[in-house]
Amino acid sequence: MSTSLSPESGAATSTPFIGRLAMSEEEVFADFAARVPLAGAVVAEIGGAFPVALLHEHGVARWYSVDPNRAAQTDPSGVREVLAAGAEDMPLPDASVDAVFSCNALQFVDIGPSLLQAARVLRPGGVLYAHFGPIWSAVDGHQLEYVRYQGRDLTFWDDTLLPPWSHLLYTREELRALLRTGVEDGLADAVVGHVHDSTTVNRAFFEDYVAAALASGLDWIEVATSDHLDYEIAPPAYDAALTRPVDLAALAAEVSARRGAPTRLGVRDVLMVLRKPNY
Repeated sequence: MSTSLSPESGAATSTPFIGRLAMSEEEVFADFAARVPLAGAVVAEIGGAFPVALLHEHGVARWYSVDPNRAAQTDPSGVREVLAAGAEDMPLPDASVDAVFSCNALQFVDIGPSLLQAARVLRPGGVLYAHFGPIWSAVDGHQLEYVRYQGRDLTFWDDTLLPPWSHLLYTREELRALLRTGVEDGLADAVVGHVHDSTTVNRAFFEDYVAAALASGLDWIEVATSDHLDYEIAPPAYDAALTRPVDLAALAAEVSARRGAPTRLGVRDVLMVLRKPNY
């Protein structure tokens, strides 16, 4: 399923955006380059760093990679500079970039302050282009690729240890008890700690991103979503007596009540394009 949202009503409407979603990094960059004139442009990237050769190919004048997890450095050509800082506090002057770009990173930042920073550093008419997964809204919201156990990094698409919606269905104690019926205790504890305590992801729902976009002062150009799950979740055979059945409508109602606002569950993939007004 793929939908877009109307900025006027906030309502979801069907639209053929599947080709633009669940894209590879190469496809994301190509779509960005098709929308934003990159020749001579100054760009701030939230998270990551695309190959310098690709930036040269498109004639980018300056590319700032804003990423607190990478060492500050400048490429010998002077085109790409890594700024070891968070998106919530971009060390760039006001109105200094033509575009802000992000691929698979917004789920790891404090989205409200980050979009305000993007609005601050964009020049009038500048574009924010972001492709990301609002993890906490998704069936596999735990993102186990950031768990390391006994010298091995787990990946959520290979190590499907958690039943669907575990991050929302189970308390810490319930999840630990469940997992210990199918995997060793140490692994169960590592996974539970990640789901309930890790600060890797922002635990924002899709609606939080929409609210942050609308509060940023940037104009809404396009927001598209997809619920598509591109791998199979096949957890171990846990004790059925401890496994909760999934009623997605009931779970969404519970989450909505907890948050005090309507919350849709299932969104895994988002394309967001915003523009700074020309005034």
